[in-house]
Amino acid sequence: MTKQDGNFILTAKQMRMADQYTMEQDGFSIAELMERAGQAVVMASHKHKRDGGRILIIVGKGNNAADGFVAARLLRKQQVAVTVVPLLSLEHVADHVSHQIELAKAAGVKIRPALTKSDLPQLEAWLNRAVIVVDAIFGTGLVRPVTGWVAEAVQCINQANCPVLAVDIASGIDADSGEQLGVAINADVTLPIAAYKWGHWLQHGVEHSGLMLSPAPIGIRQETMKRMLTEHSITAVHSQLIEMNTIKSAFFKREAQSYKHTFGHLWILGGSIGYTGAPKLAAMGAQSVGAGLVSIACPEDVYAIIASASLEVMVHPQESADWQQANAIVAGPGWGKEQQALLTELLAIDVPMVLDADALNMLAEDENIQTVLQHRHSLTVLTPHAGEAARLLGLTAGDVQKDRLYSALSLVDKYQVWVVMKGAQTIIVSPHKKVWVNPFGSVNLATAGTGDVLAGMIGGLLAGDLNEEVAILAAVGLHGLAGEQEHWFRAGQLGELVASEIHHLRNS
Repeated sequence: MTKQDGNFILTAKQMRMADQYTMEQDGFSIAELMERAGQAVVMASHKHKRDGGRILIIVGKGNNAADGFVAARLLRKQQVAVTVVPLLSLEHVADHVSHQIELAKAAGVKIRPALTKSDLPQLEAWLNRAVIVVDAIFGTGLVRPVTGWVAEAVQCINQANCPVLAVDIASGIDADSGEQLGVAINADVTLPIAAYKWGHWLQHGVEHSGLMLSPAPIGIRQETMKRMLTEHSITAVHSQLIEMNTIKSAFFKREAQSYKHTFGHLWILGGSIGYTGAPKLAAMGAQSVGAGLVSIACPEDVYAIIASASLEVMVHPQESADWQQANAIVAGPGWGKEQQALLTELLAIDVPMVLDADALNMLAEDENIQTVLQHRHSLTVLTPHAGEAARLLGLTAGDVQKDRLYSALSLVDKYQVWVVMKGAQTIIVSPHKKVWVNPFGSVNLATAGTGDVLAGMIGGLLAGDLNEEVAILAAVGLHGLAGEQEHWFRAGQLGELVASEIHHLRNS
């Protein structure tokens, strides 16, 4: 997938409002917007079709269908074999949809309706002849489960032996929640129109999208989308993907006169019997992003174990550690839940702090720590996975997974902190309700210890006095990029992968 600046994420309502604003204020007609969307579908179809042959466009009866008819007309003008199969009656469609249907007919496009179960053999025959199937059935307008004949048709499409290109979003996926409404198209490629939708990145939307292309520009200005995010927001005032430029900006060329203190001193408080690896992994993460100095403070009973295995990291018993001189602190990796007094003391000092793992568990269980955090004015980052977020919010992990965005926003409401909601497509929320989604990563990151590495990476960049937004986003994005590399399976391998990515970024 290509990630470029301006990768906004809109709700279905915000997208409709952006369309309307563009027509009213910028003088575009709906036909012009659809023409550009259809052109983008044609380009994507050519790029991702299996070979030369017939392109099959399957439509419903709304705006998504109109985009499909535009694409069919343009393909026909290119002398490409194309067939449109409506799954719903095209009577009583909106005027602008009817207009595109008539233009397609005039251009000689074959329209072969399949409206009932008895038409299933006809649909299967067209699918067998296609080199690519374009899903233009529902798009972002779907609000109820897909049932009946259309559900059977969707299942038939999913069984076809050819690639499927979804226009805007896979039909059957809720554009806002990513929930699967009944059945849904299993797209091989998805072409968002104008902007990403939340449904691309949440719940079932991720697995049904396939290869995610960059949004097709159709004439809606970036400023318009920013305006819609602000004026028509229910929860978040800004939402977009983490951008490559943001990640690159964190890893500038170092000046020749730099020395270790230039890049900050990070203290990591963690470790307990059975969990001595966690603070070491966090330290590795901090070192991999270039922290100048990294120290671990751990309980006395694990001091010898951690100290003997840490060559570049300074290790101290936490009872005598001088963590008050830190430029940033990471608290919690492998720490156990008996450190409430020290955690409360840490929260009182004025340095950036990352709360991870057991620090989050203690926060969930101790009302005094909650009160201290709520009155803390220094930068604080919470890095929960679904289970930790559930404990912090009094929910189940299933509740959190069903609406990870809402859960992250709820934590921000409660504590006025940065929240990094870990998981597939990690969600980052600032105290001011700006939201980012991390489009980078792989399932290899779903293994013990990778979260410790991420906490250390965030802490390491914050210790170096980077802008907080850049530091947090760059750490999360870089962690995902490293995870995309092949042939690794252990969190202990991530440090070298992160360093390799930084080298690549600095030389690209």
